[in-house]
Parts: sequence; structure tokens; C-alpha cells
Amino acid sequence: MKFIALFFVLWLSTFSIKAQHFRLELLKSYNLSDSATLQNDPYFGGLSGIEYVPKLGKWYIVTDGADSTRQSYLFEFDSLFSTRSYKRWKLDSVHSAESIRFDKADSSFYLTTELGEGKTYGSFVKLKKDSTIQTISRYQDFEDNKGFEALALDSTRVLWGASEWPQMPNNPYCQVTGYRLTQKDTLIRALYPLDRNSCGYPDNGISELLLARDRQLLFLERCWTGERDQSNYSIRLFTAYLPKIDPAADPGITHLLEKKEVIVNWGGVHLDNIEGMTWGPVINGSKTLVLVSDNNFNKFDRKKTPENRQKSQLVIMKVISD
Repeated sequence: MKFIALFFVLWLSTFSIKAQHFRLELLKSYNLSDSATLQNDPYFGGLSGIEYVPKLGKWYIVTDGADSTRQSYLFEFDSLFSTRSYKRWKLDSVHSAESIRFDKADSSFYLTTELGEGKTYGSFVKLKKDSTIQTISRYQDFEDNKGFEALALDSTRVLWGASEWPQMPNNPYCQVTGYRLTQKDTLIRALYPLDRNSCGYPDNGISELLLARDRQLLFLERCWTGERDQSNYSIRLFTAYLPKIDPAADPGITHLLEKKEVIVNWGGVHLDNIEGMTWGPVINGSKTLVLVSDNNFNKFDRKKTPENRQKSQLVIMKVISD
């Protein structure tokens, strides 16, 4: 078995965490499916990724598919506060998309997919400006529906990905990779510590990822509480600092990340199956973080009362610098 060296990047993590951090406070939460227009769209639901593009002033939401093939669709909105008009594209050859990120270098999008029953496999793909799809890399052999759900893209065009669960059942670490788009190689491999039982039920995992600051990633951990008659989820956010990228370093080295929980005031809102997040527009002088939930096209709601059915929830948070 190949030996993998684990490196605690202690000086970097401790120094950076003390120097820079932030907290979050609820601004507004509502259900996108309350829109009469979206209620009549059979492809709207299963929202798994969201990206706000300031350069274009538009919002993009990707779905993980309602039918047996898990065909994904991409939605474009001028505003999520007024959803009367929008555009929708069928993403040919993209099934069960889980995250979406915009690359301003060439106006393309990057997505990750998650497929399979029993064992999960998937791809990282590029949606080009001309609507063609290019596969960047593939992965396999994760537990059922627990592959790579999260993506982030940094200013040096390194595409970061994080697995929802560890690859092996008794392993406490999720995989984090940094793929260098310019060189088409994996530059960084890291491990993220995960407590799968954090909400009292063994279903906690990473559902999304964002670049918070230079070499700082924001992780979204989502845990279903196991209550089948309700839609109860525990949502927590953590930051972790990445090691400095050294192209000359041994590619076999795997870094162990140190995480710090973000203080969040959810304002008493009942959180659903949060899967996507993006940095939103500045509102009243404050930067915002916007999260969206996957309602699974309500396929698990047959025995639930109306108030407990899953929602396509939009949660807007104010970012407060410490």
C-alpha cells in the first residue's frame, strides 16, 4: 500500500484563523416554489448548485434531475426576487449535477456530477460558452450518493472539489482536491475532518464549497436528522485554510486541514436540505451569502403533512466581518 504522509499545517492555519474570519446573520428566507411561474415548470426542483455572476448580473441554478436518468437542467435568472421570467437549458450528457461555478476567464461553467447506486462515480465537466460539454476528470468508488458534490474556483484558476463523505466507511476524512486548470493536473490533495454523526444520525456530509478569501475555503456541512415524517436538517458552516501551493512539492503529500466553525444566526428559520451556496450581491452595503435547498422533487413527501414537505428554499445571509 502506498504510504501517504499527513501534514498538519499548524502555523499557517492557526495564524490565518486568528487574523481573518467572519460571521453570518439572516436577512431573508423564502420558497422559490411559491412562484406561480416555477410551480408550473416540471423541471424546476432538485436544486443542487447556485452561482451568482456579478459580471453578468445573473443567477444560475443547476438541478440534479427528476427522472430516472437524473437529467440536469440549467436555469438563468435576472433576479431571484422576481422569477416571472427565466431561461432554461437541458444539459445534454450531464446527469445529476451537484455544483456549478463560473469561470470569468472564458465565460464557461464547471460542474460536478454524482451517479450510481451502491457505488458512486462521477465527473468534473466544463460547460463551454458554445454549450458544448468537456469532461475534465472522473472519480469512482464512493458510497451510494456520497461522491463529489462541492466545487470552488479561485483566482489562480485552481478548481477545488470536496467529497460529501470519506471514500471508505471507517475513514473520518473527506477528500479535497485542487485541480490546476492551466496545467490540467491535480496540484493539491487534502483531507477534511468530518463527524458523520454530528446531528445524532450518521448522515452528515459536505454539500457545498466556496472560496472565502485567498487560500480560505468555506465548507457547508449538511446533516439529515433521520426523521422520515419531517424535513429536518442541521446546517453548519466551517472555514479551513489551504497550504501554499508549491508546484515543486511531492504530489504524493496529502495535507490535513484544520477547520473552524463560522458563527451563524439563522434567525429561527427552519432549514431544509441545503445543497448550494454562492456569494450574492451587496445589499445595503453588506456582502451576502445565498444558499438554496434541494427538495428532491418532493418524492419523499407522500406521507408528510404540507408544512413538513421539502421546499426549494432560498436563504440570504448578511456577511459580517470580525
